[in-house]
Amino acid sequence: MPMRARCILLLVLASVSIVAVGHAQAAAVGVLLGLSRDGASGDSPPNTSYSGGFGLVTGLQAEIGLSQSMALSIQPMFSQHRTTITSATDDDASDEMTLDLKLDYISVPLVVKFSAAGGRTYVAGGVDLGFIQSARIAGDGIDEDIKDYFNSVDVGALFGFGVVFPLGRPSLTTELRYVQGLTNLSNDTGTGVLATLPGRFHSGGFQLTAGILFPIGKK
Repeated sequence: MPMRARCILLLVLASVSIVAVGHAQAAAVGVLLGLSRDGASGDSPPNTSYSGGFGLVTGLQAEIGLSQSMALSIQPMFSQHRTTITSATDDDASDEMTLDLKLDYISVPLVVKFSAAGGRTYVAGGVDLGFIQSARIAGDGIDEDIKDYFNSVDVGALFGFGVVFPLGRPSLTTELRYVQGLTNLSNDTGTGVLATLPGRFHSGGFQLTAGILFPIGKK
């Protein structure tokens, strides 16, 4: 992991630890599962367009109450990012090529939740730290591993809205989240098939998840 990414992660985790120790009131742990509709976007080369695809989101979640209406959630997860690239060699698209860009990440969203409506809904904001696991581009007879052309860490900002359904002691949560990448995914301008990708581009899109939380400790 690059030194800059390590510093960001350590600073965030240190801040989380200080806040959690000083103000924690309750805690919960659980799992989550969902779908993402996102992909890569940027200044596309001529006659090239991008469209996001669906991917899987699955992981764990641990939540610490900071006050009656605020909680901190840490959500290590596996997430897939899918983008369809359509590229033509001329303006009339007579020689069009369609490629699928497949990126897999282990990400660690750090989320602050602000509850409303008696704890039945919440809004959320935070940061998403993604660590790339694989990157492939395929289609039209092409299937290449291009992980080396991507930066190892992606940092994004996230915003979400969730609904909570009590199930006795545990609770079911559903959340619609938007994640916008803040860092450049590429570490190379690209040649050959990679020329269909811009020199600078970012991840971005929506996630819809459902999860269950089991409270531990005091409320």
